[in-house]
Amino acid sequence: MKKHSTANILLMELLVVILFFMLCVSTLVEVLGLARGKSAFARAENDAMLKVENLESLIRESGGTADTLKENGFVENGNGWTLTEETFILHAAIADEKTEAGTLQTVTFTAQRPDGTGLLELPVKRYIPGEVNP
Repeated sequence: MKKHSTANILLMELLVVILFFMLCVSTLVEVLGLARGKSAFARAENDAMLKVENLESLIRESGGTADTLKENGFVENGNGWTLTEETFILHAAIADEKTEAGTLQTVTFTAQRPDGTGLLELPVKRYIPGEVNP
């Protein structure tokens, strides 16, 4: 009878361990890829939110919404205003509602990633008092 050497058993154990580590590495690479995608999404959402918050304060302090948007890099298109940044695209739609005492102006900001994934939608309201007849 032939005696099996312990080298063959050691080689088999080593192959099993290498296979196990390869499976673990492939899982880790997949998980890290998903984490990177979520991080990019969160970064774009955060950048868009900061831009909208800054624009909100500027719009409330300014005299004209369209002028404020133009000064901050927005380009007018057929149905509103658009600002294209590296990580997001910001759309602004202006709607005015006339009342007896003035005008309620609503600017709805919609942000999306360049691939079309929606990030956020925030309305900014500003009241413009008008002349009141006694």
